[in-house]
Amino acid sequence: VAHHMSVITVQADSAPYRLTGLSPEAAEEFGSIAASARESLSEMRRLLVVLRNDGTEGERAPQPGIARAQQLVEATVRAGVPAELSLPGDLGALPPAVDLSAYRIVQEVRHAPGARTRVSVASDGSFLTVLVVNGPSDATSSPLETTGTGHGLIGMRERVRLTGGTLDTGPLPDGGFRVAARLPLDPLP
Repeated sequence: VAHHMSVITVQADSAPYRLTGLSPEAAEEFGSIAASARESLSEMRRLLVVLRNDGTEGERAPQPGIARAQQLVEATVRAGVPAELSLPGDLGALPPAVDLSAYRIVQEVRHAPGARTRVSVASDGSFLTVLVVNGPSDATSSPLETTGTGHGLIGMRERVRLTGGTLDTGPLPDGGFRVAARLPLDPLP
């Protein structure tokens, strides 16, 4: 997997030099793809270090939090998928597991081709609520991903369960899809 991610990074970084006549938007999209692949490689390296059993210390880097959801939404828009985010300016200090889980939930949502995506994050002081709603797919576009594994939903459920929260997912009557997570702001005992 690391090899494939490295190949993606190299191809995306070199595309503007190999392909003539790219629009600035296309060149920017290749840059975004390369940056995402590099970030994935870094996360994979951290995970491998944690999984090693040789007593070595892993790389210590801050984990992303929901404050970085804006970057995820911007990357989605740059990829040509209409998306919007509603995120309060100050959510206060979130428990690290809740902060990371909220970010990963937004990151994991697969966007249906041509479907508008709305992400909203809110807090009532006791719970952080993350709601992601995809509109119906535009049947005239070809899918970005043709082989979904369903691991995204499983991963979301596991993350939410670790925080003691709840997750509700499912299709909507209009053909869209909804993911709603409710994460407690008080750590588990």
